[in-house]
Amino acid sequence: MNKKQNYSPAYMELILHQFVKNKLAVTGVIIILFLFFVACFAPLIANSKPLALFGQFPDKYDDLYYVTISNISRISITAEKLKNKKALNRQDKKQLQSLKTNLKRSIKKLKPHLSPKRREYLNKLEKKLFEGIKTFNNENLTELATVFEIEFFIDKIDLQYVFYFPALKSLTPLNIFFIALYPLFIIFVILKNLFRRKNSPIKLKKEIILCLIISLSASLLWLICVKPKFDPTDYKQLANELAGKSFCVFPIIAYGENENIITEASRKPSWLIPADKRSDNFHLLGTDTNGRDVLCRMIWGTRISMSIGFIAVGLCFVIGVFFGSIAGYFRGWVDITISRIIEIVICFPVFFLILTVLAFLRPSIINIMVVIGVTGWTGIARLCRGEFLKLVRQQFVTAAEALGASSTRIIFKHILPNGIGPILVSVSFGIAGAILTESALSFLGFGVPQPTASWGDLLNNGRNDIQGTWWLTLFPGLAIFITVTAFNLAGEGIRDALDPRLKKQ
Repeated sequence: MNKKQNYSPAYMELILHQFVKNKLAVTGVIIILFLFFVACFAPLIANSKPLALFGQFPDKYDDLYYVTISNISRISITAEKLKNKKALNRQDKKQLQSLKTNLKRSIKKLKPHLSPKRREYLNKLEKKLFEGIKTFNNENLTELATVFEIEFFIDKIDLQYVFYFPALKSLTPLNIFFIALYPLFIIFVILKNLFRRKNSPIKLKKEIILCLIISLSASLLWLICVKPKFDPTDYKQLANELAGKSFCVFPIIAYGENENIITEASRKPSWLIPADKRSDNFHLLGTDTNGRDVLCRMIWGTRISMSIGFIAVGLCFVIGVFFGSIAGYFRGWVDITISRIIEIVICFPVFFLILTVLAFLRPSIINIMVVIGVTGWTGIARLCRGEFLKLVRQQFVTAAEALGASSTRIIFKHILPNGIGPILVSVSFGIAGAILTESALSFLGFGVPQPTASWGDLLNNGRNDIQGTWWLTLFPGLAIFITVTAFNLAGEGIRDALDPRLKKQ
């Protein structure tokens, strides 16, 4: 007779159960998740380019029409040069292939503007064009170019309604990676909890790997299929000119990160201005001294704060755990040497050390991340060393050594997973500290370079007239305060959950 085995909750599951009881810590995590959402989806939340645009666009058609004629002319000239050659060299083939690709691309972009009949006619013409290119028949190419120029002139066709997605096309592969990763991870966590058996532990390793693979595949596909292109179109003016069935859908904040409206510089929040004195542009949190929307720049600044907080502290974590684990496991002269190095590094005032290093480096986000990471690892290293010194004498370590396990396996497979809890608490406080450090550096002018949006830069923008432009100090300062508080609350929640005296089965 088979007896059901009693399920014993895993250690991390007990910690999670205890963590959820702390309402303030859960609130902190919700705020952090919201900030991550804003950071990942910033290009779709605040952008001067519309998410969707539907209408007839004679100017766009005209541009594509002349680009196509130009591409056919170039191919015709190239075909004339190459037709007398007995064999094409590598450079000739590459040039011809590039011209063919450009022609295909311009014709492909032209087709949506045409009616089905005209599209069918263009397909036949395209086929003849590429046959002419293949045989280097220059006379045929010239004739076809003339036919295209006459038959597809804008006055001879009825323009069709076309969909455009300018905001989506402006996304980079890195944007696509995080836009895909965030919802996938949330969905997998929810589904895992919904369909989890009653007596089974929560394991998300496979789901996390799958999320990463899907997001990476999406970003690589985007890199291959969507070519970055400068788009100078004034979509707001274009939206005002739309008529009939046409429509335009802008993001919630319809301003770009660096969209300057000089006539509205240092404008207070629109809801504080009387209705009869407001401009056509609504700025919920006002504008800075250059006429840029404050809320838009705060949304884009969230990406900088989250990136620096996690990447810089991630670097601190790697360096600190590496040195701390070696010192705590091997002890003796190794421990003494590493401890002296930690003491030397910890003697320097971190903030002034960062200022000194950045004075000799070009201002950039990467430099700030590296400098914060390289100078802030000592606390994690000392904490990790203490945990290793406590655990290295435990029986499970002695058993692993007796079975012949290597030092690397014992350190990273046995000791580190059992001592990671207190280190994670330090990491959560470290992220808050890194965000504060970056804001302070940007406030002093040593942070992210202009015109990149940053909370500290917004504070710096308003420091010359704090009373007159109080919104430039209040709103970014409030964002920094809430973010740092959220991370500190989460860190305290983890610390309390790890305290054995607070655990209740």
